Amino acid sequence: MADDTMPEDSTRPTSFHSSRRQILAATGGAALAGLAGCIGGNDGSDQLKDPIELYTWNLPFLEESINGWMDQFKKEYGDKYDGLEAEWTDRGPATGDVLSYFQSRLQSDDPVNIFDTQMTTYTRYAKDDIWVDLNQFADEEFLGKYYDKLIEVMTYDDKLVQMPFYMGSMATYSRKKWFDETDLDPPTTDNFYSTMDYLDAAEQLVENSGAKFGLTFIRYDWQLWPWFQSEGIDVLNDDGTKAAFNTNRTREILSRFRELTEKGVIPEVSWTGEWKPAAEQFGAGDTAMFYSSTSALRLVQNTGSDWVSEDSVVLGGAPRNGRYGGPMTMHGLGAVKPKTSEKAHEASFDFISVIVNKKWQKDFLRNTTVLVPHKQAVKELQNDSQFVEENPLLVEIYKLWDAVSADVWVPPLIEASSEMSQTIDKQFSAAALGEKSVDEAINTAEQQINQALNG
Repeated sequence: MADDTMPEDSTRPTSFHSSRRQILAATGGAALAGLAGCIGGNDGSDQLKDPIELYTWNLPFLEESINGWMDQFKKEYGDKYDGLEAEWTDRGPATGDVLSYFQSRLQSDDPVNIFDTQMTTYTRYAKDDIWVDLNQFADEEFLGKYYDKLIEVMTYDDKLVQMPFYMGSMATYSRKKWFDETDLDPPTTDNFYSTMDYLDAAEQLVENSGAKFGLTFIRYDWQLWPWFQSEGIDVLNDDGTKAAFNTNRTREILSRFRELTEKGVIPEVSWTGEWKPAAEQFGAGDTAMFYSSTSALRLVQNTGSDWVSEDSVVLGGAPRNGRYGGPMTMHGLGAVKPKTSEKAHEASFDFISVIVNKKWQKDFLRNTTVLVPHKQAVKELQNDSQFVEENPLLVEIYKLWDAVSADVWVPPLIEASSEMSQTIDKQFSAAALGEKSVDEAINTAEQQINQALNG
């Protein structure tokens, strides 16, 4: 995502990972250097600052729900902490503003208690011992309510440093009409396509149906990579020290993308990194397939309101060829450790436990097109006849997640992750658009990623 996570209309995909360079630009090198002095431990007391503060990332449209979280926390846990209340701060959508504010609060004597952050951002802070280990409060019964994969991703050095909050994966939206005219079966969870299946089908659809374009997609923040990952091409070597994608197979795939873009089978908007135009491209009705985040569903529905329905759109997964589904994106809730008391850590966990309980996770699902980690919340809405009737395609998204959740791909959880994805997007797009050769694009991406890995 170019500069934010989830907008007020809740249609935007759910992750963007800032590079260290972007954070330096946003906060200043001195700010990061000064942070070192406030890291680790707590304030040495058992005092509570009233209230417990929740800091969220671009969730203003959830104000009513968040007020409900705070009310329930006060009702359920207020007496435990002598009348302690909660308050809420939100910033966004600009990533720099969100992180700059968090940094400034960390450096002050008034840090926030709970921060809603992205899964690669949290690892940067985990290295500096910013997060409370939630394992000390979370028992097996509690953790068992959430998808194991997500708990695993949020664990760093055997510490549960974040509680999964909301997430997204990838989906293929196919217009059934064009597939019927071409006598092809669209990608589904019973009929996964490989990368070459997508590209070959896209060409056939343009040649043999009324579709003007065969395939469009979103290509930022690791969403391009499944086209290569599913074909056995890794971003990095096994120990994560250097790029591993400079292969003949990478050249074959990228060359095929270039060929189909030049022929007009893939519209050039697919390579811009702009989420809205690509979704609108599919919503216009003349494109056969759209590969994007599951959270793009509402925008597709709004743009294609005259034709998009459960009868006209078929939902499938991401490219797969024996390896993985699509990439997973996720936000988590972390309790901040520096300059806070142990009692505040426990109160923060109690507040987090309210936010991610079944009631509020179902509420989150009703208000957004993202996914949530609470297994029973997802299951109950899948079996809610009124919700299913009103949101049939959204329920299909939940079923899609059930089918791929064990196999989703987690991007490299390292400091250079965002810079790496941006490099690949920029270089591979330049090759697909004919702005540089395929060899030059791959070689340049390899060189720049190796430089990023080495600091």
